[in-house]
Formats: sequence, C-alpha cells, structure tokens
Amino acid sequence: MSNQTFFFYDLETSGLDPRKHRIMQFAGQRTNMDLEPVGEPINILVKLSPEVLPDPPAIIITGITPQETLEHGIAERDAIDKIMQEAFKPDTIVVGFNNIRFDDEFIRYSAYRNFWDPYEWAYADGRSRWDMLDVVRLVRALRPEGITWPVDDNEDPINRLEHLASANGVTHLKAHDALSDVEALISITRLIREKQPRMYQYLLDGRSKEAVGKLVNPAKPEPFIYSSGRYGKATNFTTVAYPIGHGDNKKVIVYDLRQDPTPYLKLSVEQLRAIRFAKWEERQNPDYIPLPAKELTPNKCPAVAPYVTLRAEDAKRLKIEPEQIIANLDILKKSDLSAKLQEIFSSDKQFPKTTDVDAALYDGFVNAQADKSAMLQIRRAQVADLAVLRPDFVDSRLPELFIRYKGRNAPETLSTSEKGHWEAYVTERRAADKPSYNKTLAAFTQRAKGNELKLIEALIQWKSPTG
Repeated sequence: MSNQTFFFYDLETSGLDPRKHRIMQFAGQRTNMDLEPVGEPINILVKLSPEVLPDPPAIIITGITPQETLEHGIAERDAIDKIMQEAFKPDTIVVGFNNIRFDDEFIRYSAYRNFWDPYEWAYADGRSRWDMLDVVRLVRALRPEGITWPVDDNEDPINRLEHLASANGVTHLKAHDALSDVEALISITRLIREKQPRMYQYLLDGRSKEAVGKLVNPAKPEPFIYSSGRYGKATNFTTVAYPIGHGDNKKVIVYDLRQDPTPYLKLSVEQLRAIRFAKWEERQNPDYIPLPAKELTPNKCPAVAPYVTLRAEDAKRLKIEPEQIIANLDILKKSDLSAKLQEIFSSDKQFPKTTDVDAALYDGFVNAQADKSAMLQIRRAQVADLAVLRPDFVDSRLPELFIRYKGRNAPETLSTSEKGHWEAYVTERRAADKPSYNKTLAAFTQRAKGNELKLIEALIQWKSPTG
C-alpha cells in the first residue's frame, strides 16, 4: 500500500505493570517505507496521576520525576488524544522494540482509561504493528552477516537496543530517553534493511496473523524456525518449533524440537500441568525442567521463518542438530504427548474479574452502542463541559472510570460527592502501595549516589501529600 508509513515509538513509564503504572514520556517519529523521517518527532511528558506511587527503579533508570511531569507534561487525556490523532493515523505500521509485550499494553490500558477503543489503534483503517526486538533475534540467528552483534562478559548474546547501537556505531545520546531510543531504533532498522534486505522484507511482509498462520498451521504441521525471549541466551533465543494444536484465544501450541520428548512421555496430564503452573520457588530448583512447549500468538508479530531458511552454518552456530530434530519429531508424532499438552494449554484457569476498574480492561469488550456514543462524547468534550456531562452508561465499569477520568484530568469538574469519592480512592490506592514503595525506596536510598539522591528525594516528596 503506497500510502503506508511507519511510526516508531517508545515509552518511559512509572513501572512495569500497565494496570497500575502510567506512561510518563511518549516519543515517536514517523518515517516513509524507506525509513526516511516524515515530519517532526513527537516528544511529550504525561502528568502523573496523584494516586500512582512510581516504582523507584523506573525513576532511577529514566531520570524523570513525577514533579517534572506535572511541571512540563500534559494531562493523560490530552496525551492519548495526541497519540491517537497524530501518531497512530490510518495506514500506519506502529513499530517499537519489545512494544508488543510492553509498550502496546500501556497504550491499550491508557486508551481504555480515557474512553478510546483500546484495540482499534492497532488494526483498524489499515493500521498494523511490528516489533523489532524479535526481528533482531531472528536476523541474528539466521542472517547475522554485516552487523556487529554485542555479547556480554560470558560471550552470551545481548540484544538490548543501547548495546546494538553502540556496537554498530549508532548515535544513542541517552538510553532510556524515549526519543533517543526511537532515533536509535530507526537506525538499527535501517542497518538490518541495508545488510539483510531479503530477511528484512520477509519479516515485514510476514508480520500479519494471516501470514504467520500459513507457516504455523496445526492442520498442516511443519517444523519452522522461531525466535522468542522464552528460549533464552543459551540457544540464541531461537529454536526449531512444531505446531501441535490450538490453545485458548486462537493461540497455537508449539513444541520445541530441540527437546527430547522422552522424559515427558510417561507423565500424566496432571503432572504436566503441575510443571506448567509451578510456582517461582519451584522453578528455582535445579531439578526443575520446564515444559518443552509454549503458546505462539499469531497476531503478536512472532518472528518465524520456514525451516529451509536454516543453513548448515546457522545450525552449527546455533547448536541445532538436524538429525536430533528429526528424531525428536518422530518420537513426538508416535506419542500422545501432543494431545496431553493441548489439554493443558486449552484448559487454563479462569481468573475472577478484577475489582479495580482501572485494571478491568480484559474483563470484556465495551459493546453497547450507547456506551460507544458516550465515550465519543467524553473524548470530544471541552474540559469545562465535563462538569455538566452526565453519560448514561450500560457497562458497569464506566461510571467509576468516568469519575477517575475527571479526577486525573480535570479535578475542578468533580462534584462535591465525586471529589470526596476521588480523594478517598487516591488515599486508599496510595495506602495499599506504600509499604512496598517505602521498602524499595529505602533499599535504593542506601546505595544511591550523585543524581540518584536527587531522584530519591523527589520520590520521598511525592509520597508526602497523603502522609
């Protein structure tokens, strides 16, 4: 499509959990399909909501204080409006680095809290997504020529953006600054396109769930190459996988053909399920062996390629032994292990709905046309109009969400009763988070030095309004 463009973006957030933490900085740059900049970059700070106690490690890493967002930032409502209207335009390919698992989730929750559809920005009107982290992993595994690939002191692969930039002479002025990260990401994308154009184009064309579904198809199963963070440094994050069935929500269950199925053949479904749902402490046991299967989500741009793309030199470097792959596949086909694994992955626990509306995004779609009309009315309303706006909601989450929306973005529009309700929520939320916040803050205070001390002081001041 000739009118397509890329929009590369990155976030800095107040923590890792999109249900409770918030976007503090959004930055992005549009490019054409030749990766040349189009227009000026977007770089905004977002005012941190008063109920949020940011995770101290996040602030130490980014250097952005809550006070700085209040002084120089814009309200979350205005930030999301700008992002949706200017960044995620129709026919945009939204690109990030680990965005599928992290940044996109924050966008989704932010959209939900501010009465935007949390999903349409990623697929409607010609939009789509792409994640360069898994692209980097697969290119490194299959077509590494022409690019310098950083390693750590143990010679294990490092795929962090700042290390890739440094190793390849890419200017990266400030790691963990959203705009600087975006500029580095565009440069690394250009590098891959220049040095490995066929692989670049293949992965770009193959990012859709339809393209992935043709290659990863349990109805016509064939081994394929798959790069994922789940596979770890020891295997360069890459394996030969095999589709064995469907799990929940159209996910595909894939078996890691590096792994001999034999140790699992005599295990019951209950025993296999216990392995999958083992607690963290159990997983630290030296005798713990994880399941050799995982779920692949076709609409999350997994980095996959046909098995025939694995050259002999790639197999040697990745320590993939084709004879062993064939033997493991033969054992798998002759056993009932695939059926047992399908039962485990298609019968996940049903978690109760959350009691916090901010975290209730996945409790269901907002389907009623009346609610969609009300959401549009809220988005279009001027701040002054919010005080008199009385939406008639059908979805039970939305009345509470609307009070919080006004509290975060325009507290002066709250009625007397709403103001009391909002302030009680802020106090309750802070009180719930404060014990772990104080503990982490104390640990960082003991070893902080230089500018970190100023950041710690800012966090101490931030928690003081409610004691």
